[in-house]
Amino acid sequence: MFQKLRRNYRTARWIRAAIDTYPDGICFASSDGRPILANQKINAVCHALTGHTITNANAMWNELKQMQTEECLLDFDIVSAEMTGQNRKEQIIHRLSDGSIWQFQKQSLAATDPAAGNGPAKILQYEAADITQLYQYRSRLLDNNLRSAGLHERQRELLQNIVQNNLDKEILNAKMRIHDEFGRLLIMTRNALTEGEIGKDTSDLFATWKNIIADMENAAMNDHEGDPSPEKELMEVADMIGCCVKFHGKQPCERKALLLLYAAIREALTNAVRHASADTLTIVIAEQNQEYHVEILNNGRTSVTSVKEGGGLGNLRKRLESEGAAMDIRCENGVALILTIPKE
Repeated sequence: MFQKLRRNYRTARWIRAAIDTYPDGICFASSDGRPILANQKINAVCHALTGHTITNANAMWNELKQMQTEECLLDFDIVSAEMTGQNRKEQIIHRLSDGSIWQFQKQSLAATDPAAGNGPAKILQYEAADITQLYQYRSRLLDNNLRSAGLHERQRELLQNIVQNNLDKEILNAKMRIHDEFGRLLIMTRNALTEGEIGKDTSDLFATWKNIIADMENAAMNDHEGDPSPEKELMEVADMIGCCVKFHGKQPCERKALLLLYAAIREALTNAVRHASADTLTIVIAEQNQEYHVEILNNGRTSVTSVKEGGGLGNLRKRLESEGAAMDIRCENGVALILTIPKE
């Protein structure tokens, strides 16, 4: 009997020593708060916060909860209580005077109490964990996220500037092309007048004048400084040359994709009226995953079997491909432009 008591006493001391050397704080208490076992760490942390060790676990928990500041809660985005299985686990965060961050947790356990028969007894488990390093990692992660968000926003602005610069570049190239064609046309007209050939077959000359005037009107609309809406500019150009534009599907909400779309529509509009005598342009837009699929159709002549890409279509293709988009020309029952425009 004496040896059994001695073995039990030795086992209890080993258990006590193991719990005291546990790096985090831990305490077991009965349902009324009476401490059953508390190691040195949790007593030391509670003493640093309240000025006394644990005499009643429930009272200590309520005192820690009252001392918890709103700043500390918001600082760590902690949830006051969470459900884990069938047990309710409450959490409290505190910052000690030395700057360390400690997280306290309270959880109910079910244990068999011989004194109460075979029924389970309610045991409360209190834990105190040093989360200073985790808190520092999280703070650095938040700072990095804020810096990354700032960089992302600057990249978005830079991308929008690049898109606008490319648009201005294309407009400038179009103006230079029109200027060259206009100069050559003036020389042709002067030669015809000088050589007395103006009275002969001048259909080609007049057709060239008609095309150059249409290009100049289109360039003038692109350079308009009123409402910057590309849709309004497009509708004004279409109304000017007697063509109706119809949209089917939702237009892109990203500025880059929208500018590319309207650049293609303007070119298709000019070619449809000039070469196919169309009076209606239909744009079918379908959103697919990370891109837009666009078909630009017209009701003009359907006898066209091939299209030669000149300055307008060639420049449009270069611009689309430089922005990661693609263009295909289909000559079936007329000419159709097929576009694939990536989202931003």
